Parts: sequence; C-alpha cells; structure tokens
Amino acid sequence: MLNLNSLYGERFQSYFIELQKYMQYMLSGHIAVVLLFTLGAAGYSYSEWLKLPHPEFPFVFVASFVLSVILVPNKPALLFRHADQYYLLPMAESLPSYIRPALHYSVFVVALRSLVVLVALLPMLARVGGISSSVLLLVAVIVVLLAYWNVHTKYVATVAWVVPAYLDFSIRFIVLYSLFYSVLSERFAISIVIGVAGILYLWYMKRESQKPFPFDRMIASEQQRMQRFYQFANYFTEVPHLRSKVSRRAFLDGALSDETLNRFLLSRSFIRKDELFYTWLRLAILMVLAPLFSFSLLAAVFVVVFTFAISLQLYQGLLYNQLFRMDMLYPQANESRETAAIQLTRKVAYSPLFVASVLLIWQHGLLYGIVALVSGIVLSEWFYLRKKKKQ
Repeated sequence: MLNLNSLYGERFQSYFIELQKYMQYMLSGHIAVVLLFTLGAAGYSYSEWLKLPHPEFPFVFVASFVLSVILVPNKPALLFRHADQYYLLPMAESLPSYIRPALHYSVFVVALRSLVVLVALLPMLARVGGISSSVLLLVAVIVVLLAYWNVHTKYVATVAWVVPAYLDFSIRFIVLYSLFYSVLSERFAISIVIGVAGILYLWYMKRESQKPFPFDRMIASEQQRMQRFYQFANYFTEVPHLRSKVSRRAFLDGALSDETLNRFLLSRSFIRKDELFYTWLRLAILMVLAPLFSFSLLAAVFVVVFTFAISLQLYQGLLYNQLFRMDMLYPQANESRETAAIQLTRKVAYSPLFVASVLLIWQHGLLYGIVALVSGIVLSEWFYLRKKKKQ
C-alpha cells in the first residue's frame, strides 16, 4: 500500500529541485549584481534614516502592517497533483499523514521569512520606538506562533469553505495586525483577548472542516500557488508550465509598428499578451512612483533597477515562449527578430525612464535625475550589446 508520508517526501524533493532550477536563473549574473546594489542602497538609506530623530513616526503601525503582510498570504505547500483526486481518493482517511509534513514545512518557511523581516525592523523598533529587548523577544516568539496559526487556519478554512476566501483573508489579517499592534504598544490584556479570538476562529474552522476531503478545491488551490511562482520565474527564464493569455486591447492598435514584419509581430505580441503587457505596466508604474521616495539615492537606484528589469524581461519574453510564429512561414532577411526586439524594448523601457527622470529632477534635484537617466540607458545598452554579440 502507498505510504503517504513517504509520498510527500518524494514530492518535496522534486519540488525543491525545481525551485533550485528556477532560482539559479533568478539570482544569476547581472540580476544578482543589480539586487546587491539595490539592497546596498536600501540598507544605506535605512541606516542614515535611523540616525535622525523621528518623534512622530508611526513605527508601531508600520511594523505591525509589514509583519502582517508577510504572514497573511501564505498557503501551505501541499504539492497535490491533478491525478490525486482519483488515486488518493481511496486513502482519504490516511491523508493526515500526508498533510502533516506539508504543514510543518510551510510553517517553517513562513516563520523563517517573517523572522528575517523582523530582524530588519529591529533597529527601527529599538532606536526610533524605544521598545525594550524583552518585548522584542516576545514579538519574535509571537511571530513563530502566528506563523503556525496562520498556515493551519488557512488550510482548514480552505477545506471547510464556510466563508469566502476574501473574508477569511480579512479576518486573519485583522487578527495578525491587531495582535502585533497591541504587543508592540505593550497592551498585553488586549493581546490576550485577540489571541483567544484567533484560537476560537481556528477551532471553529477545524470543526467545520470535518467533512469529506475536497480534492478538487485543494488541488486547484495548490495549482494557483504554483502558477504564481511560475509567473514570477517567467520574468527571468522560459517556464513551460505557463500558458499565455491574450487580450485584444483595440485602443492600442495605433501603436502597432508596420515598418517590418518582425516589428509588427513583436509589437502585437507585446500589446496583446497579458504577461508581457502587465509586466511592463507594473514595472513602469513602480518606476514612475520611485521618485516619490524621500531618500534621493534609493529613488534613483530604483529607477535604474526598474529600467533594467523592463529591458531584461521584455527582451526575453518577446523572443522566447513561442513554439510557432507567423514569420516562420515567411522569413524576413532584412532584419532579425533580435534586432527588432531590441528596438521595441528600447521604446517601452526608455519612455517611463524619461518620465521618472523628470520627476527625480523635480523631487530630488538635477544631479539624481541625470545620473538615473544615464545609468539606466547605459545598463540597458550594455545588456543589448551582450545579446547582439551572442547572435
């Protein structure tokens, strides 16, 4: 008979290998360099900010909100597959031996990630907020306990399905935020009341989940979780698990380039493929909002990073993930697809860069705007030059 405990172990090994495979693309070469510069600039700006007095800064609100946002959206890594609704159905009574290690792993990952964020918040809480070390130690313990509570509550709420997903999300977020806020404010009586309310909510969901295991819902939830990871990994490399969605966007027909066949096909792919268009839209919005940061150096670094991210992700997205293309039927010798992709990527990357540079000049001065503009263009052109040499 199939050992469900060992089955999860085998699947976890495959899952870990797949994560490693995609992580090596996410943290490779130039991406790692950009990430290091970004973290360095953020760390420097943060340390400089801590040296200044901030008597009116809402440190309790910020810390509570950040920790709650890190904790609340996490789904347990159940690693279900589509065929499990048929093959595991006869062993539904033995499923706890499969679910238990999945929940343990998920709690460990969520707790570790949340503790890392808490460590980053410690200087602000200690220096700006003046919170004692005993309270900070208590917060660290609460982070671990809430990681356990959140993962298990999310799991039983998905099984029970007595409240909509958005309502369950809201309840868990309110409990997490209220508990962190009351502990950091040293209102421990309120913290106990909120903790009891959270335990009662978990108990209620466990009671309602005593029903036949909903394989279809849990498999769909697990597939959604993996699809989000694949969509993020697709920004860096080709992911065969993804299926592109296409939207018409007739209002952008005027932006289609008709100079050459390759430029027309690539511009149409950019406008109508959801993953390409929304990737550019998200990064462009973040780039334009970056100058609103109060730290001049950090704002300029973010503008450069987002410019490079647009150049990298759109270039790869335009040239890969296409098994069949219309230009395969009628190849054009006058301009390669790579050259056309670079031309299009330049336009869509440099347009928000110019807007962000103007905002940088307006918010932080001429020097930061010019440096960000030149650095973004130089970094992107260096990337294009490397790609041309490989052609």
